[in-house]
Amino acid sequence: MINRTKIFTIALTGALAAVALTGCGGSASSSAAPSSVSTAAAESPASSAAASAVVDNAAENGSDALDGVFNALLEADPISNQFEIAAMNIEYDFGLKAEDVVSYKGVKSNDNGDAGLVLVLEAADGKAEDVANQLASYQQDQVAFYGNYAEFAQAQDNVENAVIAFKGNTIVMVIASNECTADLDSAVDSALAD
Repeated sequence: MINRTKIFTIALTGALAAVALTGCGGSASSSAAPSSVSTAAAESPASSAAASAVVDNAAENGSDALDGVFNALLEADPISNQFEIAAMNIEYDFGLKAEDVVSYKGVKSNDNGDAGLVLVLEAADGKAEDVANQLASYQQDQVAFYGNYAEFAQAQDNVENAVIAFKGNTIVMVIASNECTADLDSAVDSALAD
């Protein structure tokens, strides 16, 4: 399985290295470098504001209000080799807008061929349905991804049968791990009822 976070990090590191090396050298042909660097610097306040919004949400990750639902779902669907979902994943992997998510708590499997996921989010007022719809889009993307690999047929089936539900501003997405035997529909109903 391709880890998009690692690819993004590698690409970002390469871009930063290229910008840093632009200022190196002493030939007259490098006189254009300062303008390109200043252009990047001029754009950074906007990107800093976007990063700040994601970081603000990161501070809310794991809020106590989500613990009960999260723990109940994780007990029903134990995720192997857990990878904690971070603010960057919320925005870039799941495609959620930072302003639509107040807090979240989640883990996914870091094993190739295991799509296991437990994610609980608190949406901003009036945004629960939008968040649930975006998670459904993420689900379809994952179905397509796993469909490219015959050896990941179990993971593809698990993603196709993911449970996405919400009650009030609380949204959950649960994808069975390959070892899960629980009825996730019942587990989600029970967790959201509490």
